[in-house]
Amino acid sequence: MTEEFNEKCKIAQNDTLGRYVQACETIKAGEPILNESPILIVACSGDKRCSNCFRLTQSYCSKCSITPLCSNCRSHHLYDCNTLSLMSKKVQFENLRKNPDCYGLLKLFLLKENPDTAEYFEKILQLESHLDKRRNTTIWQEHNDKVVQPLLHCGMKEYFNYDDTLDEDFIQRLCGILDVNAYEIRAPDQEGIRGLYLNTSVITHQCNANANIAVDHQYRVKVYANRDINKDEAISTCYTNILLGTDERRRILQEGKYFHCTCNRCEDPTELGSHMSSFVCTPCMTANRNGIVVKKTTTENKYKWECMVCNHSMRDEQIKLILEKAKEEIYHARDDLKRYEILLAKLGRILHQNHYLMIDIKQNLANILRSIITSSMQRPGRCVYERKVRLCQELVMVLHIIQPGISRLKAIALYELANASAELYRLKFGEKELTDKELVTMLQRCEAMLREAARMLLYEPVQTPEGELAHAAMDELRDMLNDIKMLKEKIDEVN
Repeated sequence: MTEEFNEKCKIAQNDTLGRYVQACETIKAGEPILNESPILIVACSGDKRCSNCFRLTQSYCSKCSITPLCSNCRSHHLYDCNTLSLMSKKVQFENLRKNPDCYGLLKLFLLKENPDTAEYFEKILQLESHLDKRRNTTIWQEHNDKVVQPLLHCGMKEYFNYDDTLDEDFIQRLCGILDVNAYEIRAPDQEGIRGLYLNTSVITHQCNANANIAVDHQYRVKVYANRDINKDEAISTCYTNILLGTDERRRILQEGKYFHCTCNRCEDPTELGSHMSSFVCTPCMTANRNGIVVKKTTTENKYKWECMVCNHSMRDEQIKLILEKAKEEIYHARDDLKRYEILLAKLGRILHQNHYLMIDIKQNLANILRSIITSSMQRPGRCVYERKVRLCQELVMVLHIIQPGISRLKAIALYELANASAELYRLKFGEKELTDKELVTMLQRCEAMLREAARMLLYEPVQTPEGELAHAAMDELRDMLNDIKMLKEKIDEVN
């Protein structure tokens, strides 16, 4: 069911990280670290998904009456179905069906009951649950209402070999293990589901991680090095969105994983020079200086927002108010190209150009422009391509800083930059702004970008959107090389 780590890795332990994965020798960029199948896949909170194909469904197995099963799937795991069928006459499944989050816990109970999988359940119990940190919190109460009480009062306790251990704390512990250790993966409809991977769960977190995670169409995880990893270095992946600012990333990690991140990106006020949380200093801007306000740590281990040039400070309440208003405006501008552009210009006087909210707007703009460019109903002009190129250049620049190694986000941005640039150069050539030789030079730059994008995307599993994009990039690379060859032949004929 699961696989082992690359022989160049080992499980280590210390007081800071607990159990973690360590490199025994140098691991080269792109080298596989782990391939692993999930021990459990469950729906996200509130969703009801088929136990086989993980598509949304409202129907159940006709035999056991509790397992979600879509109309295209006639059966599910035989042991689970038979075990649950024996309970169906006495257990109150109706209440469990009203609380779909219970089914993930049922699958865990069945792992323990099945002699073939009982050993995996014991390994699951070794994973961190942060039970005491979760006790009496909002998530604790939510699980109590939607999972714990329905399971304890449905009458199934006597069917499981738990003696007296199947109580509220034990079920909350299992809920915590799932919440803390499961990875969000893509369902067939591209929405989120959760996969629990025993070995992958041991890999530690860094916001500037040295390893990437990719999930294929069979939900197998592939972990690979995104840069050279030195001997004795901890293997790390990023548990959250790298395009968020430090406070947002830390909040998500604290709320979901129960730790305060102290990686070098989080500890650096400039976020490694990306300035994804920085503000424009108004006094410096008035005086034509490039002042940047960053969040600094004081000697009392507190924080203050201060300009790196003139020491002008901003109150924390002022920062929070600006961000709240900006997020609200971004929400109301969704899918509106003109409103996004106006908002980008407005916020550009307050937020650093690389601030994560500015990056969010730029991504949204780039997506809208992609739809315009690829639509058969549109005839995009040169200004559309010029704007798309500028946006992609700015995104690539930020990604180069925060993910300098192999990066799927950077590869996608480079792919779109190469395509938009090539089309823009062809338009300029058609308008006599570029000569044949100049067009060849420009297309060769696009070729280099496409080649780099394809190189990074080829580490992704084939039957994924990123894997498919890798093949598209290879096809377009061949076409571009052919165009360059024909142009060179034309130039040679003229000469």
